[in-house]
Amino acid sequence: MLKFLILSTVLLNFAACRFVDKNDEKFCEAEQERFRFCIGTFANATKDLVEAHKELIESSSTVSPLGSPVAKEFKESLKCIGDLECKGQLKLTKFQLDTTDFYTDRVLEAQECIEDKEISKPLGNCIVPFNGFPFPKGFSSTVVPCVKKVLEGTDCSTDQKVGLERGAHAMSDLYDHFDMVFADVNYAMNFDLKFDPRKYGL
Repeated sequence: MLKFLILSTVLLNFAACRFVDKNDEKFCEAEQERFRFCIGTFANATKDLVEAHKELIESSSTVSPLGSPVAKEFKESLKCIGDLECKGQLKLTKFQLDTTDFYTDRVLEAQECIEDKEISKPLGNCIVPFNGFPFPKGFSSTVVPCVKKVLEGTDCSTDQKVGLERGAHAMSDLYDHFDMVFADVNYAMNFDLKFDPRKYGL
């Protein structure tokens, strides 16, 4: 689930690199180039990880999860990008990447419980609908209740449940922004927010 969520996030937004804000053209072009370089590095590293994973499957019956190394490379790409100052589509993309990273951390913290209870797939369907992008209207309002329902009856710890619900709140808020983008194209072009994990208790 982590690999799919991270890769889909990057692929859905890779085209955003062609947008340049008009705040300060040279400064924003430099941000754009840095973003393109960092995401390209992540894409290449991920391809290498996938190939290594395939070889491991062929040579051994014991395979370590692919999610962790992909998540590590993803974090490195976010550090590489750093904070973006130019408002617009690229800043929205970075906001989405940071939100995905926040949710990914919450999933990794609860990984043992998720795998033991085989709830990874239904949990993933709460966050990314089965029919894919674009999401159905009003999907954001279903994310948190869906996650809570999946976690009902499991013996995941309170901290794990709270963490996953915090991650779900962050993803729900992100989808609210998407709804506004679809309602008004100028919303994306004027986007000027940075993801703040403190909003979700961290």
